[in-house]
Amino acid sequence: MIKLYLQMMYTQILHMRRLTLIPGGVLPPGSKSMYRFSNSLPYLLARLGVRMGDLFARVIRHEKLTLPMYRVLAALSEQGHPLRLGEIAELTSADVSTLSRIVAEMSRTGLLTRDRPENDQRSLQVVLTPKGAELAGRLVPLAAYYEEVATGSMSAKEAAELKRVLVELYKNIDRLEQEVEAGLIKVPPSARPKDVLDEQPEARGKARQPRARTSRK
Repeated sequence: MIKLYLQMMYTQILHMRRLTLIPGGVLPPGSKSMYRFSNSLPYLLARLGVRMGDLFARVIRHEKLTLPMYRVLAALSEQGHPLRLGEIAELTSADVSTLSRIVAEMSRTGLLTRDRPENDQRSLQVVLTPKGAELAGRLVPLAAYYEEVATGSMSAKEAAELKRVLVELYKNIDRLEQEVEAGLIKVPPSARPKDVLDEQPEARGKARQPRARTSRK
């Protein structure tokens, strides 16, 4: 099963690479894409992440913890040293404004502290408290168990290869970000006239109604 999944991912990667020959990465008119929503990488990955995240959140909520809070704990525990908000945002894929509120809440509950270094009063460093480190030590093995169940009968080599492919896919998105910011990717214009698209359904329905016949006496 995993070999089939990896083969599918590689096929889509090769397909994306073939698009590099096309300016802007947009398929030319008349060409056919192999894209299917129900089989697309974003959908499959999102479905997996949402389901695992929801099941994990249902367990850690008994510790009065949310999934974003756990990610902050795990990131700090893994790095083993104080981190700036920007560094945590990069590790957890969270925006800084949202992360700032999460860190403030975790600080109030005693899981971490926020300090400003003497040599840089403008930055804010976050560090785990003993309470936060102890909680992270109990939760990280639980997260590892979730991953073990999700990978099922995959070998360690297959699991590592899957992660390598996912990292490569994430890096490939840099190109999409550059093209979107440059305005190179746009929704193709509709082939139907604009006045037809703007017409209200009620108006179209009325236009199709036959005229009532008047009886002659």
